[in-house]
Amino acid sequence: MNVVLPEGSLAQTLGLWVAALLTLGVLSYLVGDNPVFRLTQYLFVGVSAGYAAALAWTYVLAPRLAELIRDPGSAWPQAIALALGALMLTRAWKPLSPLARLPLALLLGVGAAVAIGGALRGTLVPQVAASMVSVAPVDYGGGLRGWAYALDAATLLAATIAVLAAYQYHAADRTGPAPLRRVASLLGKGGRAIITIVMAALLAGAALSFYSALRGQFDFLLFGLLGGRGL
Repeated sequence: MNVVLPEGSLAQTLGLWVAALLTLGVLSYLVGDNPVFRLTQYLFVGVSAGYAAALAWTYVLAPRLAELIRDPGSAWPQAIALALGALMLTRAWKPLSPLARLPLALLLGVGAAVAIGGALRGTLVPQVAASMVSVAPVDYGGGLRGWAYALDAATLLAATIAVLAAYQYHAADRTGPAPLRRVASLLGKGGRAIITIVMAALLAGAALSFYSALRGQFDFLLFGLLGGRGL
């Protein structure tokens, strides 16, 4: 149950000050590793672990235990899952630690299968399908608009081929006709340039997100705390 604190209450004021002090503790790492930063780090890890454990018990374990106690006949999948989870705990006791290999094997096997299937269905196959586009202006209605869409499709197709050519094996540089090798080399260079541009754009986006979060914390310190809510 979410508890909404009254505006200007003592609990809200204390919460603002604790958040501000923890923010300053994290920012103290700018002057080097220090006890304040380590204390803030330990608090973050401890509170996160406790919060995750509370969520797991409240929304995962407790409902399934209650269902298993209420109707054992139809809740056998939950019983199997709980038994496998209990076997994972045997890793803490060396004589029984081999029993944990079964749930670990199932976890890794099922996880790998789900990851591969998700990558194929959610990433690889849609990307291959998206790259199979027409470059004929007539398929886009013709005219200037059709030529613009056709140019965009041709650029997408050329960039896809160039990026794939960037991952060719070095043995291919010494086999095949010389003109084909030169074309493959030029495509590979173009693909590596495209990969560099994309990686730079992703890095720039991550940096912008970081600075946006940092600015939000400074706004909290300057306007949320000192602007009247915390004093």
